[in-house]
Amino acid sequence: MRFLTCFLLLLSFYVSAYSDNEIDAQFSMVATSEPVSLDDMVTGWDGDYQKGELAYANLSWEVGFAKSIEINGDTFGKVRVSRGYRIYYYLKFDQDTADYYRAQEQGLALTENKKLDLEVKHFESPSISLSYSSPDFQLSSAGVKYQFELAGHVYQPGHLQFGEIKGVAYSPSADDFSATLDYRYDQFKLPWLEDEQNYEVDKGIGYSFDAGLSAEFDSWLASIEISDMLARFHWQDAGVTVACLQTFAGAGAVCDSTGGNGRSDQKEIVETIPVSYSGLIRNKKMDISIHGYQHDRYYRVGIEKGQQTALGRFALFLYHPRLVGASWQTDYFNIQFGADTLEFSQARNIQMNMGVNWHW
Repeated sequence: MRFLTCFLLLLSFYVSAYSDNEIDAQFSMVATSEPVSLDDMVTGWDGDYQKGELAYANLSWEVGFAKSIEINGDTFGKVRVSRGYRIYYYLKFDQDTADYYRAQEQGLALTENKKLDLEVKHFESPSISLSYSSPDFQLSSAGVKYQFELAGHVYQPGHLQFGEIKGVAYSPSADDFSATLDYRYDQFKLPWLEDEQNYEVDKGIGYSFDAGLSAEFDSWLASIEISDMLARFHWQDAGVTVACLQTFAGAGAVCDSTGGNGRSDQKEIVETIPVSYSGLIRNKKMDISIHGYQHDRYYRVGIEKGQQTALGRFALFLYHPRLVGASWQTDYFNIQFGADTLEFSQARNIQMNMGVNWHW
């Protein structure tokens, strides 16, 4: 990773002998939890509960260096190299599975059988990124100006938790179930099979790509960005447990017999994560924009109203589902924060972006 960082920095200097320079630091976070608050999702489902199907968090921070390429007075875009860290967590499940987990956490009885269907994708990793932003260009005489951006990311993930659980839980006791388990990990963290050993897992290697395109015409701006295209994460010796666990043999049982049947080993694995899509449409004169974002089952859509002042651009935004916030942007820093409640310990949706930059 260190060699690659040095190589990309040297490359950026080589291709940008005549250019403007910029150093920046950025932090971004999107986090949501449907059934319980974000705090309860981590510490235990003992707070307010509602039916839900997912929990999602994508956090990253990075420091970057960018150079605007100019040769003989012509601009050829911008190259940026950055070093950062990313935490990704995506948990999706059937609503019945959320009901079952809530009952098990609280020691409650089930009123009916519940479907067990859960998938988790989680990793933490340092990253190195290289991106290119094009200058404005036109494809016709219609007056529409376009710009595109391409980026590649290389990861060295350490901590990993990937897996699927499928089966059925039987009423009335939350301790009665039949389920298959396919689990890949560096640390065994499931409540079942508590004697399961942990393995020494070496860091893996991963990569992903981003692409964006914007179009500007008169006072209108539209853009779309696709993130984590072709994302792949490879570990040579991850812990793998494949098992069928059954405490009760009822209708829909997925195991041949009651008890535990399976095996654990270290294996080579390759994991993926879903692609993310984001877009906006903005009227620059009115400074009103509509935003959209999707990551597999998770989505949000909203509206933002900005106002340019002597102290920078201030904006208020309202997103569905349940997110309201504000932002402040100047030439040298920006900050954005939104949540669904001012009582942050009870928040189910949080969005935060911060950045500083120095250019010369």
